[in-house]
Amino acid sequence: MLRPTGLMMYPMESMDMRWFVRGLVSSLLGLSVGFSVAFIATPDPTGLFPIVVGLILTVALTVIFYAGIDRVAPSESE
Repeated sequence: MLRPTGLMMYPMESMDMRWFVRGLVSSLLGLSVGFSVAFIATPDPTGLFPIVVGLILTVALTVIFYAGIDRVAPSESE
């Protein structure tokens, strides 16, 4: 019979949730701002162009927000 050893598959010390939370927040911000700007800049609600512009803006803004979150709220205390 096998006994649990108390070891988890991923120890909490090696699991850093900050990157996940930063990625999730920056993705949501990039998605909302990117598609809002795309539909305002290219007001064709039935076309493919606003969707493509929205996706491009979402990716660009997600990267910018991801890098900027650490400058606004540093994760490491000095």
